[in-house]
Amino acid sequence: MNTPSNPPTSKLGLILLELSWALFGISTLILGLRLFSDLYYMRTFKLPSFFTLLGLLLGLAGQILITYSVHWGLGKHIESLQLTQIEMTMTYIWNAQPLQLLANTSGKLAIATLLVTLHGPKFAKAKSIFIWTLAALQSTIVIIAISMIYAQCDPVEKLWKVSLPGACNGRERNEKWAYVQGAVSSSVDLALAVYPIVLFWDLRIQMLKKLVLSVLFAFGIVACICCIVRTVNVSRLGQTSDLTHEVAELVIWNTAEMYLVLIAGSLPGLRPLCNKRVRALSNRQSSYGYHSRDSNMAHKRDFAMKLSNLPHGRTKAFASTSNNNRSQESTENFFANMSNGHIMKTTEFNVVHGDSSSRGETPSGQEDERGVEQGKASRGSAGSDLEIGRIRT
Repeated sequence: MNTPSNPPTSKLGLILLELSWALFGISTLILGLRLFSDLYYMRTFKLPSFFTLLGLLLGLAGQILITYSVHWGLGKHIESLQLTQIEMTMTYIWNAQPLQLLANTSGKLAIATLLVTLHGPKFAKAKSIFIWTLAALQSTIVIIAISMIYAQCDPVEKLWKVSLPGACNGRERNEKWAYVQGAVSSSVDLALAVYPIVLFWDLRIQMLKKLVLSVLFAFGIVACICCIVRTVNVSRLGQTSDLTHEVAELVIWNTAEMYLVLIAGSLPGLRPLCNKRVRALSNRQSSYGYHSRDSNMAHKRDFAMKLSNLPHGRTKAFASTSNNNRSQESTENFFANMSNGHIMKTTEFNVVHGDSSSRGETPSGQEDERGVEQGKASRGSAGSDLEIGRIRT
């Protein structure tokens, strides 16, 4: 491959490279998070993710061609370039344009396929027709625009190899269609950005969620502005012969619109991942709050240790819960469960300890009831072997 004999990049070319690769990196990161959210959390891979991934791959292919074009002289004035440099610059840039248009369209299809699942049951059919009409219109206009690009010259190679014999009678026609394509593309950008905002404000959801969802789709408005600027500047191509410099400015706006559309198509898909992270953070804070009650739990364990140090004998624990049901279990098991961190209801229990030699044998149920009554009667008396406690967990 021949190489340029003078410095390969200009200030405008460097701006184009830095901006385009930075936006590509951001788009790749967001799309990667979205794919992780879809595959790991949602266990699915739907059309919005497919179209966004397709758009990013097409954008990457166009990005590589643009980089080569800048290497050969895109952004520099044409009089400073040799014939070989001019032809190589135009070869890469003209073939990058269709890839960027397709990537842009793929990103809008990702947004459209997402919106048709969010509009709700009210006027659902009409809303679906509206969204699919926008998608079909965008796709049709772009296909025609790509055809117009390659139909400018006869033979086609004349488009970038100016030294070839032939004619380029379709330049004016391509310029006019570029206005149509720009007007339609900016209108679709605006519609796909405003429609979900209006839709979300009619839903009965929290105000914060409405604002977040609106901001996510609002990137389409910025993409619309980029498309309008690009369309307005199209006329400069027909008024100058300095194509290597003038085309660079249009490519900057076209690249910005493309990546902003891809970002707008990827951001809403991050909601499941964000929800999972927020829940995990909330649970972690809740666990910190639980451990902050360690002093209270230590007091309860001390109380349990006191009871466990009672003299051997017949020891029973009567637990009365909020629903007035009485259960009976051994004191050892009762406090073992508590000390192991088990969560229990608010429970009042009476522990009765007595020596078997000082008490006659009675049936189990009668003994339990007598023990409780005796505990209530003698609570607080000196020398009593009854202790009453309450545990709240």
